[in-house]
Amino acid sequence: MRQKLRTIQRESLLSANTWLTLLPECGFNDENPEELPAEMLAQPGLGLRIWQYPNQFAPYLSWLASKASQINSYMEIGTRHGGTFVIQVETLRRLNHHFNQAVAVDLIDQPELLEGYEYIQQDSQSKDFSQWVSKQFFDCIFVDGDHKYEGVKRDAESTIERCNIQVFHDIKSDSCKDVGTYWQEHKIAHSRTHDFVEFTDQYDSVGGSFLGIGVAYRKDWIVVK
Repeated sequence: MRQKLRTIQRESLLSANTWLTLLPECGFNDENPEELPAEMLAQPGLGLRIWQYPNQFAPYLSWLASKASQINSYMEIGTRHGGTFVIQVETLRRLNHHFNQAVAVDLIDQPELLEGYEYIQQDSQSKDFSQWVSKQFFDCIFVDGDHKYEGVKRDAESTIERCNIQVFHDIKSDSCKDVGTYWQEHKIAHSRTHDFVEFTDQYDSVGGSFLGIGVAYRKDWIVVK
């Protein structure tokens, strides 16, 4: 699948419909099955083990693809198996020949899927990480680490000045409501400097609301509309 992403027609990656077709081929994660729609549970094999709702991730990837020419670097805090990281990194590489840095950060041992990528095994809540990230800059940072209120707040505040685009996962999840609470506060706190996009569609077949992607990007960032 990684090879397919590297060779697929570039223009097609701008379409959410393309992603709705591609994502099942990539393979979904099967943890917490009570939170997953039949569309995900029915897919044979786990593949990249993507832990995302297709109806949220597909339009998000379409949005990301439309901005890819301006995204030269990417960091993800909290990778789990690594599928979300792989999809985004390979998409950005495919669409931007100047893309030059991708960093995955997590507490766990490096997942097999992330072999060959730059991986930092570290606690994003630690002083060492805060000191390291304060000297870095990424065009896009995906925040999906500690899901407790203080944890997501710390990850957000330590990276808000270190990126142009800050993406939050689980902003609409009944299983980790602290993220949604912080996301609403984050939008208010940074409304003067950032614009926001949300991808939170749900599945009627699932009892509850889960996952959800929130994007905050700088107003002074030159974006392609």
